[in-house]
Amino acid sequence: MRTDPILPHWMPHTGETIPHPCGEDFDAVRVTADLAAPALAALGARTGPVLANHTTQTWMFLVPPGSAPPGRWTLGVRVMPRGATIGIPPIGRTGGRDIHWAVPPGRGVTYADDLKRILTGPLAPAVPTRGTGSQASSTTPPTARTAAPTSQRPLSAALLAVGELLLAGHSEAQIAKSLSRPLGTVRQHLNRLARLFDAPNPALKAAALLGRGRLSPPPVQMLAPDVAPVDLAVLRVLAGIGRDAELPVELRPIGPFLDHVDELRERCGARTDAHLIALAAAWGLLPTLTSSTSRREQ
Repeated sequence: MRTDPILPHWMPHTGETIPHPCGEDFDAVRVTADLAAPALAALGARTGPVLANHTTQTWMFLVPPGSAPPGRWTLGVRVMPRGATIGIPPIGRTGGRDIHWAVPPGRGVTYADDLKRILTGPLAPAVPTRGTGSQASSTTPPTARTAAPTSQRPLSAALLAVGELLLAGHSEAQIAKSLSRPLGTVRQHLNRLARLFDAPNPALKAAALLGRGRLSPPPVQMLAPDVAPVDLAVLRVLAGIGRDAELPVELRPIGPFLDHVDELRERCGARTDAHLIALAAAWGLLPTLTSSTSRREQ
């Protein structure tokens, strides 16, 4: 029996669902249904294979192998550990209560960085509140993040070193190489910063490191590019110091917002979202992120 050549080799050749281990041909990001649907809409054409299971109310986004280290990204989102098996249904199973394809293979690729930014970023779908009298909708637009209280003790030298390289636009692997530390250790430090500052993504970590006077922006060589009010609004929301209500209506969906962030990164010469926030702070475009540092230096 011939199979469609665009389909991956791990697809079943019969009408049965077969188990397949994570970490070999793909990484699997398990997402609760209330977060998965708006994330899928935000990804749009940038979506690869996605599994859905209405019985368990979970979806699985399949991303390139090795691109999503196992662990929890945020409440309701977990990267499955290497070797964990998930069911792979036949290509024609696109409905039903049990596992089926929400997006069948062969359409495209979901990149882990895009998915993580959507699920943990400033415009991430809100998680419903439990145990309260009011029902929070998963589609309610989130407002600016409220910083969780943290210890006033100085950060350790190791955390500061990782933070400085994060602000300079280094990836996890580059930070590990620069500090001659194992990649796992660097990830532990970044997770520690995330917990300390309630900052699940790099942009929010950068804003917290700058805004609380922990670190100064990195030196910059180029002059600030021309920015419009909408650019400043996007930067403020990305940094967690602005509300999405400040954005034009056309940028409030997650997809267009992320497209504008990508354009800003390119225009500003920023390597990452964290680097973009650091550059904006260095140019004085986000003065609230440098005011505490300025007071400390006086």
